[in-house]
Amino acid sequence: MTDRSDDETAAGGSDSDTMDDRLRRAPIGIIETTADGHVVDVNDAAATVLETDPSALRGTAIGESFPKSAVGTLREAFDGSSPTPASFEEYYPLIDRWLAVDVHVDGGALVYVRDRTPRKELEQTVDRVDQRLDRIQRINSLVATVLQQVIGTSDRSDIARTVCEQLGGTDLYRFAWVGDRSFSEERLRVLAAAGDAADLRERIDESLEDERTVPGQAAVASGETQRHERIAEDDTVPRGIRRAAFGHGLQSCLAIPLAYQGTVYGVVTVYSGREDGFSDQERVALETLGSLAGFAIKAGQQEDLLVADTGTEVTVEVRDETVPFVDAAREADRVLSVEGAVPRGDGAVVCYLTADGPIEGVDDVLTDRAAVADVRQIRAETEPLLQATVTGDTPVTALAAWGATIEGGEYGAESARLVAEVPSDGDVRRLLEAVDAVVSETQLVAKRETTRTPGSTGGFQETLDERLTDRQRTVLRTAHLSDYFTSPRGSSSAEVAETLDIAGSTMLYHLRRAEQKLVEAFFDADSAANAGTSETGIDEGGPSTTDGT
Repeated sequence: MTDRSDDETAAGGSDSDTMDDRLRRAPIGIIETTADGHVVDVNDAAATVLETDPSALRGTAIGESFPKSAVGTLREAFDGSSPTPASFEEYYPLIDRWLAVDVHVDGGALVYVRDRTPRKELEQTVDRVDQRLDRIQRINSLVATVLQQVIGTSDRSDIARTVCEQLGGTDLYRFAWVGDRSFSEERLRVLAAAGDAADLRERIDESLEDERTVPGQAAVASGETQRHERIAEDDTVPRGIRRAAFGHGLQSCLAIPLAYQGTVYGVVTVYSGREDGFSDQERVALETLGSLAGFAIKAGQQEDLLVADTGTEVTVEVRDETVPFVDAAREADRVLSVEGAVPRGDGAVVCYLTADGPIEGVDDVLTDRAAVADVRQIRAETEPLLQATVTGDTPVTALAAWGATIEGGEYGAESARLVAEVPSDGDVRRLLEAVDAVVSETQLVAKRETTRTPGSTGGFQETLDERLTDRQRTVLRTAHLSDYFTSPRGSSSAEVAETLDIAGSTMLYHLRRAEQKLVEAFFDADSAANAGTSETGIDEGGPSTTDGT
């Protein structure tokens, strides 16, 4: 270091060669000061890092001319009568840089300055990625836990309670509630909620009663996830919900439909304390949860119907000339009867129809209807049979979406009557409201409790139902209703596959597996019966003996 008088320093100095040439050429920034902290000289590297000119620093007090940081460690190093050695890294907002600063004292002081911004940004990026990965791992673990519990139950209330208890009130999510699509597509009711925002639950209930739009309804209507990143500024959210969320520090929410195969059963809405509270990976994980919860609800409906000893048969009359089959019956001047219906799995329902007269021309009329696809004559002469796939919002698809089995129906020029079976503990009122949501007028014509006939046939059917998967049951029933098993066949394997919108090889695989289980169920039941008689030593012909006499 070169000696220099305080008077020369205060005057700014005029000798630009006071700094040692090696220091001047050094690749890092170096500032030379006197013992009382006045800048003697500055090399070009330091001036570049500090975004200034060397002449602007010479002669100034380094504590004042050096860019300010929030901590102010450099000023503290020069606050005393002599500089204090120091080594630190700080962020300097004025130049938007992280600097590594080292103060070396030897009479005066040398201040070494290095730009650490690239390294610091890399470290921060790595930290953010680590935190994000840790969060995703925790969310995936949480979702896996929820899924394990959800799959173990089929009751909607239990599913809703499980989802809320696992998601709401954690350090990941602050509040969660599950809404049930209980009335129409535009209405929800809260099934369960969890978290530390009880008044938010009250505001949600109030908004639903007043038919105001709440986060989640758009997800039910569209069947797609909805994200609200700034609830407090979102005018689409009712004021009461916005204020309650703000009061609890909730800034964003994600609404995920509980849906399976095109049918939305409800919604789960999760709240976060951050504006960017939901990454794309989190959304995908939560959407998986929503799909599995929807599957559990649908499976529960079907299981209730399959294993129940009793059921409820309802006859529903609908009046709406826009219903595709009603419209077709009027134009073709026929009464169309439903011989069977199979939900395809994607929200569509394959219907098998007969007419009270010649069926020619009816297929042409149906083909022109937007909600009807894949119209095909299976039989045209003896007992004519027509196949038509219904999509969109129709009475048939509404019944199928709620897990009802469509047993028959009749479509006239102005109205239709549909007969369906639901579990005995099913909510018929909710079922009717689901149908009423898609037509102009709905009326319950008849309702009666049914009891399944006990005996070998019922036992055989129950055994087979337990063995078949959903896909195998759908393929087997579709093939049966399509006259695939008749001779000559009314439908080929390719036509059955096309009806179900699956590959021919896939259709044959599921059909053969179903046929195998059908045969096994038949012979297993026969073997079990024979085994039972041999164990008791009695058959229909009388007691048996060991010598064969």
